[in-house]
Amino acid sequence: MPAESLVEALSQAVGHAYRVEGKIGSGGMATVFCAEDARHQRRVAIKVLSPQSAVISGTDRFLREIRMVAALQHPHILPLLDSGSFDWKGESLPYFVMPLVAGQSLRAKLDRDGRSSIEEVFRIARDVADGLD
Repeated sequence: MPAESLVEALSQAVGHAYRVEGKIGSGGMATVFCAEDARHQRRVAIKVLSPQSAVISGTDRFLREIRMVAALQHPHILPLLDSGSFDWKGESLPYFVMPLVAGQSLRAKLDRDGRSSIEEVFRIARDVADGLD
């Protein structure tokens, strides 16, 4: 019997290595799930290409992102731990696994606190620019 939901299909595909706990969030291209790494007893995030993006744009862009992240090594960039793909309703959906960072998104911080100090803005901008460099 095919999985009814994306999280069920992902859980079946990665269940030997990761225990999917639930959805963290989603954006225009992907959905991110929280999971437990069974081998290393650590929490991880699994980013999955959205089914809509797979149909509309294909998987090439997401696969390039996986290759690019795998090649990067920097203190301000999360490393790639694992990657793969699984079938969901006839579509092959790629995913990649990265460490789960506790905390909140920049959007949530801005929504909660409003404006930030100029020192904090410069610190965040410097860290982002350092990672992009």
